[in-house]
Amino acid sequence: MRRFAFRLETLLRVRRLREQEIKRRFGMKLAEIARVDGDNLATSREIEAQQQALRRRQSETNVDPSDLARGRAWIAHLRKTIVQRRILRQSLTQELEAIRTDLRRAQTDTKSLEKLRERRHGEYQDARERREQATIDEVAQQLYVRIGVQSSE
Repeated sequence: MRRFAFRLETLLRVRRLREQEIKRRFGMKLAEIARVDGDNLATSREIEAQQQALRRRQSETNVDPSDLARGRAWIAHLRKTIVQRRILRQSLTQELEAIRTDLRRAQTDTKSLEKLRERRHGEYQDARERREQATIDEVAQQLYVRIGVQSSE
């Protein structure tokens, strides 16, 4: 008897590959969001450090106003950078949600084909078992007939 052959095996393989590719994109987008979050955290720490340094300089007796202005300008620049990264993070989050939707769809498509394959394989197994049982019954019947013929002789 022939081996089980699922006619849509190539399509199933393509869908699995597509799902893996979308999972890879999803992971990359998550990593990018994590990188942006890490950069924002580091920038926030830098702002804190700069503010502490600015406060220390202000408590000194000889304060150069241009140093204070540069320090404040740098802090303002860092805050603007954080705002830009938050906007970037929002767009990355939207892209991530789109990828998540694609991933769910791809998983559903793959799962439906896998279930079809399992069902067809079950049908194949059932048919094979019926044929084997029919063969066994036929052999048993022939054996019974031979035994009956031999005992009547």
